[in-house]
Amino acid sequence: MTVVSIEREGPLALVRYDRGSKANALNMEAIEALTAAADELAADTGVQIVVLTGTEARFSAGVDLDDDRLWRKDADPVVRSRAMSAGGRMCERWLRLPQVTIAALEGAVIGGGAILALTADFRIAGEGAYFRFPEVKLGMTLGWGGLPLLSNLIGATRAKRALFTDQRIEAEEALSIGLCDEFAVKGGAVDAARALGDTIALCPPAALRMTKRSIDANLRANWAAGFEQDQFFLSRTLTEQGG
Repeated sequence: MTVVSIEREGPLALVRYDRGSKANALNMEAIEALTAAADELAADTGVQIVVLTGTEARFSAGVDLDDDRLWRKDADPVVRSRAMSAGGRMCERWLRLPQVTIAALEGAVIGGGAILALTADFRIAGEGAYFRFPEVKLGMTLGWGGLPLLSNLIGATRAKRALFTDQRIEAEEALSIGLCDEFAVKGGAVDAARALGDTIALCPPAALRMTKRSIDANLRANWAAGFEQDQFFLSRTLTEQGG
């Protein structure tokens, strides 16, 4: 089964992520496939809009806590740290895509899946979709570049509340606080993303890409990049040790 597929529709590419099980949680196989998809699209000058979606029932329930390739419990600290940072490398690739990106979200958008959605330029949530960020409750920091992305979108106070209380943020509230940009009928997120993409694609490609790059250079600087990976690794290790 192909975990990630890319369907090109003129200037728009639709990327579907579907593990077929495990609540569409992100394991190493999925992370590597999504990273490869981003690398492929970054080199495609004919695509100007990228829509990223999960299954019809859910976007992603977060990181697969049972996948040892991600956690490498028996490996040395350097190997473990690199394995745990695979999701960060994936999110960085999606964050830096030259195309305009739209996340079409249905159902659960949790943890690492929510961070991946935050890397998009726009998020469209279908009715019944919801966000959760349970990392702190599980003894981890919000890694993968998610902390500055979340804080920049909804502000420091709301970000702290979402992280410290494992708040379930329904689609309607997500829209009101800026966590998503558009609300769609249940099952209609992809269609709404296509419609937005068709409108954006009317812009000349060069101007579109240059404008995105200029805005992101100012607003998407990852002020946590220097220590975020180590914090995630250390907090996870301490939790395993009962710290």
